[in-house]
Amino acid sequence: MITMQDIADKAGVSKGTVSYVLNGKQEKARINQATCARVIAIAESLGYRRNAIAQSMKTGKTNVIGIIGGLHNDYCMAIIKGINNVVSKNNYMIKLLPTDKIEDVKNAARQCVEQRLAGVICRSLSEEELEIIRSELASNNMPIVLVDNSFSHDWCSRVISDDFEGAKQATEYLLELGHRKIGFVTNDLIHGFSKVRYDGYIKMMTDWKIKVQKDDICCIDHGNKISNTQQNAIKDFLTLKKPTAVFCGSDPIAMKVINVAQSLGINIPQDLSVIGFAGLNYTFFSSPTLTTVKQPFVKMGQKVSEILLSEIKEKSPAKEIKLPVELIIRDSTTTIK
Repeated sequence: MITMQDIADKAGVSKGTVSYVLNGKQEKARINQATCARVIAIAESLGYRRNAIAQSMKTGKTNVIGIIGGLHNDYCMAIIKGINNVVSKNNYMIKLLPTDKIEDVKNAARQCVEQRLAGVICRSLSEEELEIIRSELASNNMPIVLVDNSFSHDWCSRVISDDFEGAKQATEYLLELGHRKIGFVTNDLIHGFSKVRYDGYIKMMTDWKIKVQKDDICCIDHGNKISNTQQNAIKDFLTLKKPTAVFCGSDPIAMKVINVAQSLGINIPQDLSVIGFAGLNYTFFSSPTLTTVKQPFVKMGQKVSEILLSEIKEKSPAKEIKLPVELIIRDSTTTIK
């Protein structure tokens, strides 16, 4: 096995110099670029590989970042891709800790501490679940950053898409098409993303001086599968309220609305315009193709990783980053007749 001493002997420098260079601390030790380049070249030629386990024993932390939360949706892989793009270039690895119930969250928090992770990224956790993570990790000075679906907190940074602006854009587009009976179909508003998108819808309707009634909102259960309860709720909403357009809090919800509408003989978009939210890949292949608000999932993953790596090095005040979204106009929307 090649050691730092082997590299030092061949480079004609001290073992300490090699250690500083290979651990990215050359600036702290004021090692010039020529020496750094020589050390790195020799290390590569000899096939040197860092001993991450030995390094973690010195620092008390591993070069592993945990990702905790709901990770089963397709778009989560886009977020994870963005995270990995950044952390892998900085010699970190990721550990996926998917959670479906509160016991999963408790176990994930315990594993983070026991395995001495460097930091944690949380996605789509309830307030109760986040508090479990925060209290468990706080005593170990393990930084936490939130991404995607969450509420804002003053104890950690957060990266989200600008869902409020996206909801305004979607609603305004329907208004510009001539629609005035615009419904909003959403998951329960206890979810961070649902509440923000609801607020954007209400803001734009108010700006256009259109009063939103309680029965203009249809709340259905969370989940990708369409249950009988969800079908009945959407069916009642479409037949009783008779909206000419529906803004949906997510693409899966929009697909459910289209499915139920078509089963009722309601033509999309001639009888009912539908807009989703997320910009998931399958919406391009739906029939009709779905107008949707596209979220920058990969960029969200990249940005949350950059913030976490920065906080691993040095604790900083909590910040919130909102990334822009894009309204993608397709075939599920049209002007009102």
